[in-house]
Amino acid sequence: MKFSIKNQLPFLILFGFGINYFAQQTYRDNKFKNISDTGKVNRANRLSEKYIEEANYEKAFYYASEAQQLARSIKYQDGLAKSYKNTGTIYFYEADLENSIEDLLEALRIFKEIKNQNGIAETYLTLGSAYIDGPDYSKSLNYFSMGLEIYKQLENKKGIAKSLQDLGVVYINKQDFKAASDYLFKALNMCREINNNKGVSLALINIAYINVTQKRYPKALEYLKQALEEASGSKELIITIYASMSNLYEKQRDFEKAMKYYKLSESINDSVKNQKTIKEIYEMQAKHESEKNEKEMQMLRQLDVIKNLDLKKNRITIYFTITAFILAALLSIVLYNRFRIKRKSNELLTSQKKVIEDKNKSILDSIHYAERIQRSFIATKEILDENLHDYFVFFKAKDVVSGDFYWASKLSNGNFALATADSTGHGVPGAIMSLLNITSLEKAIENTNQPSEILNETRKTIIMRLKKDGSAEGGKDGMDASLTVYDFKNKKLSIAAANNPVWIIRGTKLIDIKADKMPVGKHDKDNVSFTQQEVELQTGDVVYTLTDGFPDQFGGEKGKKFMYKQLKELLISIALLPMQEQKEILKTSLNNWKGDLEQVDDICLIGVRI
Repeated sequence: MKFSIKNQLPFLILFGFGINYFAQQTYRDNKFKNISDTGKVNRANRLSEKYIEEANYEKAFYYASEAQQLARSIKYQDGLAKSYKNTGTIYFYEADLENSIEDLLEALRIFKEIKNQNGIAETYLTLGSAYIDGPDYSKSLNYFSMGLEIYKQLENKKGIAKSLQDLGVVYINKQDFKAASDYLFKALNMCREINNNKGVSLALINIAYINVTQKRYPKALEYLKQALEEASGSKELIITIYASMSNLYEKQRDFEKAMKYYKLSESINDSVKNQKTIKEIYEMQAKHESEKNEKEMQMLRQLDVIKNLDLKKNRITIYFTITAFILAALLSIVLYNRFRIKRKSNELLTSQKKVIEDKNKSILDSIHYAERIQRSFIATKEILDENLHDYFVFFKAKDVVSGDFYWASKLSNGNFALATADSTGHGVPGAIMSLLNITSLEKAIENTNQPSEILNETRKTIIMRLKKDGSAEGGKDGMDASLTVYDFKNKKLSIAAANNPVWIIRGTKLIDIKADKMPVGKHDKDNVSFTQQEVELQTGDVVYTLTDGFPDQFGGEKGKKFMYKQLKELLISIALLPMQEQKEILKTSLNNWKGDLEQVDDICLIGVRI
């Protein structure tokens, strides 16, 4: 009969299993032969813990079971308790809570019997984690609290920090954010004291989550940035931080940044998976080479024996050798196929990259077209030149399109209105919101000339239009704005301001016109009228209106905000200079402050000399 691999495959596989079995037995027999029995148990437990950390639960369970069996046979209680703790931990990660709790309670019983306080505390924390998703949190809190007390007695700062972190997470689940914050800040301080950077990062991530839940988004972002600095290169922590940032920006409806950090999170996650795959391939190669070398050594040792065997035994040996080589060849084919699949995947990724680049170009073209549309709504140079004799406009969008805008119009009584505004969001969402805000202003001036009434009418229109946005709150978007109405004939300035201030510099004195602490949009005080303030102007006065982009820009040696105080001092120092020269100084000051950092928001600052 003609020989073929297909016909001989069952026979070859049978021999392959035989080779593998004897190789494993030899490895297992020699692995611990120079170690004491208790040393073997401890080594097996350490290997189990190592594989638990790597999420390789099959190998982790194998070594934990090996430790358990040997520890029981030699009555080594400490090793037996640790093996039960390891199997309980593995069951927990595999969501088999019933077996997890059973093994953890057995570990706890033995640790108490031998009075191993560290073991008792560690098991309490693992039991607390097993109950953390239960119908009530009392068991989880009890176990974490008992673990904390033992670690305090032992003065084990690492254990104390871990217990405090765990208690903080339980109180987050209970929605008791005050208690959660107390425990997490204690954990944070303890981790900093012992230079546990990863623990610091984890505490900051949880504290940031509390701030996101309570809608304290700027504070949450600060904590996440600190967490990123402390992550010590841990890809798992960095993935979590970027995912948290994506969630934060999504809550703020800044979808562009939300997508940016989501992609970063996914990119790192993919690289971790790829590294794991490559590691598995190399392990297979190493195993293959080891087995191949071992088999070659076995064959050399068997040469002397073959001389004394009869023909039948020689035939079996030859078959055995051929089988080993065929299995090695099959393994090589499998490895080659895996690399070939990987190469095809890379080719597919290159193709997908081209598609993404084409789509990005299409999106950018659309955004640039949107920018031209938005530009047609804001105040034109013609209307500003016609009504203002000496002025500058410093306008710098964060992206191509902007949530900030400046708008101007001649009113029916002959006065000139100028608005400086910051719409909710920036980028494309902010730009769309700015168009709604501008059209609402244009509608309002059809009925009134008073700035306070203009903002009141604008607010009504915005709220009514956003009622249909589909959100449960009924549309809380709008804008912060300062509306200045100039009566140049009588040198009077009428002002209504929503969150954005108006500054007037007279000589070296700055007059701060305070804004109402509410936006032009849905708010708990949206039935309260905006305040109208009147100012007698003098020749030489410079009126500045602005959004929060300039003072909120991060930079300087310590990466802090520019702040309103520093901006006031800068404007006072340059107010007597020509207006265009002022604009250049502001631009240079901002760039020097920002350095290599990203622009954080749209910027709009307008100066008008009387």
